Amino acid sequence: MSKQTKQLGGIGLILVLVGNLLGAVIPFAGLLTLIGWVLAVVAYIKAGDEYGEPAIKGNAIKAVILWIVSVIVFVLGGGALIASVAAGFGGSEEIGTGLGGAGLLILVVAWILALVASWFWYKANVFMSQKSQVGLFKTGGLLMFIGTILMIILIGGLISLVGQILLIVAFFSVSEKTTDTQLAQS
Repeated sequence: MSKQTKQLGGIGLILVLVGNLLGAVIPFAGLLTLIGWVLAVVAYIKAGDEYGEPAIKGNAIKAVILWIVSVIVFVLGGGALIASVAAGFGGSEEIGTGLGGAGLLILVVAWILALVASWFWYKANVFMSQKSQVGLFKTGGLLMFIGTILMIILIGGLISLVGQILLIVAFFSVSEKTTDTQLAQS
């Protein structure tokens, strides 16, 4: 893997991690996460090309698109739940109950989308692990998938965090390929 691809992937995933951790405290930290995902996907696309493995590229793109959609759906579900509480306080209990049920259903759909996204992310990392000979890709991807499954009981966030850290380490652990120009200079 080229040095540029390693740096894009590692730095991108660091930005995702920092954005996720700061997201609860700093209002626009989600932008860091988004920028990080863009860098990470570019790294996976480049790695897929460098390794001659289109499955890396395809699975990573599907995963990130589905994650973005799941976040949008999650925000809509949260908004419906907030609206249901407001309607309940306003005296419209029927509307509040309807919105609450719809909000919960929307949140379940968001979780299912996140599960599918995590599965594609895991598959991309399985191929990365095979091609790079760095097992941390597969382990990190698997932990992120398990973390998404367990997100409902809140421990999933911690498991996903560990998976993200392993993926960062994996990117920086990949051996760089040497080009003919580098060999001629040595």
